[in-house]
Amino acid sequence: MRTLRRGAGLVALMVTALLLALLPTTAAQAAGTGEQNWCAVQGIASPEAHRAIDAACAEWRARTVYTWGGGHGPAPGQSYGTWDLSSPSHFEETALDPQTRGFDCSGFARWAWSRAAGYDILGGGTAWDMYVNGGRKYQQVHGAGGGKPAVSDMQPGDLVYTAVGGQVKDITHMMIYLGGGYVVEAYQSQLPIRVIDINSRISDNRLVGVSRMPQGSPFTEPTGYDGTLQVTWGTDVAVRQHPNRSAGQVTRLSGPDIVYAKCQQRGERVTAEGYTNDAWTYLSNRGGWISNIFLRGPAWLPEVPTCSGSDYDAQIGPGGGGNATQGGAYGTWGTDVALRSQPSTVNGTTVARLAGPTSVAVSCQMHAQSVTSEGYTNDAWSYLPQYGAWITNIYLKGDAWLAGVPACDGRGTATPVGAHAYSTWGTGVTIRSTPSAGAGVVTRLSGPTGVAVSCQKHAESVTAEGYTNDTWSYLPEYQGWVSNIYMKGDAWLNGVRNCVIPGVS
Repeated sequence: MRTLRRGAGLVALMVTALLLALLPTTAAQAAGTGEQNWCAVQGIASPEAHRAIDAACAEWRARTVYTWGGGHGPAPGQSYGTWDLSSPSHFEETALDPQTRGFDCSGFARWAWSRAAGYDILGGGTAWDMYVNGGRKYQQVHGAGGGKPAVSDMQPGDLVYTAVGGQVKDITHMMIYLGGGYVVEAYQSQLPIRVIDINSRISDNRLVGVSRMPQGSPFTEPTGYDGTLQVTWGTDVAVRQHPNRSAGQVTRLSGPDIVYAKCQQRGERVTAEGYTNDAWTYLSNRGGWISNIFLRGPAWLPEVPTCSGSDYDAQIGPGGGGNATQGGAYGTWGTDVALRSQPSTVNGTTVARLAGPTSVAVSCQMHAQSVTSEGYTNDAWSYLPQYGAWITNIYLKGDAWLAGVPACDGRGTATPVGAHAYSTWGTGVTIRSTPSAGAGVVTRLSGPTGVAVSCQKHAESVTAEGYTNDTWSYLPEYQGWVSNIYMKGDAWLNGVRNCVIPGVS
């Protein structure tokens, strides 16, 4: 930013800057309705609103697409979608969403405002959740007499909610207001984020309301609310003094709520809502413990640290702990065994160390850096979900590649919804942009690799390695295709769906 000189010239420059700031609004209002080929703040906005809109517009420029359920992972950001099973037409519309990274409307708003606020202020809920459960985090905007706001009451960065009939209970969509009568939105499966006239989106009494996000000191994060922001689910959920069911109640959560997870540990095993888990999380803004069953996300939250030192609570009650986290139970051997953030002794930092033989849960395994230790050499690593870390299979009791444990996908993350874990074989295997040997190269796999397969289809016939096959598999983490010749298994992978869904082109 330029430094302006003091004096009369400063006043003139400030007036000119103000007029220039207002010009885009005037231009936008004169542009009429419809989709626009620009994305930016229109008019005067707070620094927070600027950051949110900048993040949103970066996705607009990247032509990030809508995918149903996208953006609702443990942390804000693009994620794979899922199928909308509410009706046949919705299923047909979202058929490709499980293999598409992007955002839905609320996941998009969540991402933009996490960049503005510096933390996950909106949480991972639906548009309805975000409107009704804001609490102290943000406020509702009202119009004259306390009714619904007019467009003139809105400010850049505000979140606009809509529903057929304009009722809170029916909220199905949300958008980010840019100012000047325009919004940016993720709005339909497989189509890119767009900028459009707000009046075309709130006509026919579809406007429900508007939320205003933090705009400076009135919304500064209070002290004592340390930890990672999470969202609960269920109703009448108990928060307890210790990580066990018999401990005294601190409070009860009446419905989905925003909470702060300071740390998590193994406590008493709990079975509820069809799940069994022994992971508990300490909520700093509630002053007590909650079973991870009632926190949205995996059984062990990867972004929440393990309780240690004075934060660890040894009062786990009767019923003990166990290995009820996701994955099968295995045992380690050796002493002072390092668990790492990545399957590598070079690039992975040490997350924890196991002092001696320990019972662990293993969710998946993959081929990565080759390690030589204790007289063994192995390139297989296993993911331990309760630690959020990797261990070389050298220190796991069993074979070099654990029988019955699925392969992690090629990036070492959770397999996307609707996908299946498989493994490739061979070296220099090419992943292509379309199912054809002549298509563009997305990447090459240097050796056998654990991959996630979302679907397969018959396409160009390929002859290689002494085999001929016309089946190709789609690998969502790479957004590319591989000939099934290089997939371990049958020519047509058992259990993997056809990419072409009946009734869907």
